[in-house]
Amino acid sequence: MIENVALLGLSCALNPVLLAVVLLTLASEHPKRMLGAYTAGAFTWSVGLGIGVVAVATSADVLGSSSSPSRPGADLAFGVLLLAGAVWYATGRAEQRKARKAAVAQAEAAKDGKPPKPPLSERLLSGPAPLAFFAGVVLNFPSVRYIAAMKEIVAANVSEHEQILAILIFNLLMLSPAIVPLAFLSFRPEETKAVLTRLDAWMRTHARALISTVLGALGLYLTIKGIVGLA
Repeated sequence: MIENVALLGLSCALNPVLLAVVLLTLASEHPKRMLGAYTAGAFTWSVGLGIGVVAVATSADVLGSSSSPSRPGADLAFGVLLLAGAVWYATGRAEQRKARKAAVAQAEAAKDGKPPKPPLSERLLSGPAPLAFFAGVVLNFPSVRYIAAMKEIVAANVSEHEQILAILIFNLLMLSPAIVPLAFLSFRPEETKAVLTRLDAWMRTHARALISTVLGALGLYLTIKGIVGLA
């Protein structure tokens, strides 16, 4: 169970949006404070939500135990969703959707004679630390991989303490692109900014291949697992 949860957490760490948010906080006047507030908000929200989802799903047997007949069906459903996400990224549809949204925003701004509004993340991260904490909440809603990780935890039939430990591990890995720079900001601020800037440029260049490959591999694994379980 821990291995699958850790893999899903690492796959969630390949998040260009999270890296961009980290760079925004590093460009502020108080980078450590802003990144710390953002990370605290994201971690608190994500861990709290995970504990609530796992507790409710465990008591209601929503996702099924490891021996439940509903387990392979859930694996297959999540696998198909992840494969669909891989195709969406690999074909460039995610980038096309982003470009269309940007074009619409620019057109509306030009029509009103006003400059386009900056993204929500930029507006939230340009204010005081409480807004950065709030940004950590609103910009970290659960993905398919997050739900798949919670499913793995529920289906493992482990104790409550082990469930919480698994949730913490998943979130630490998922938010590692923010947690690791926060740790290094104390003694290597300039080097940390330089490394993240290079990493951001590399991820922007290879984001489609990285995300589609990770989603495809996870999706294929869960799909095969579901089919074998149903056979």
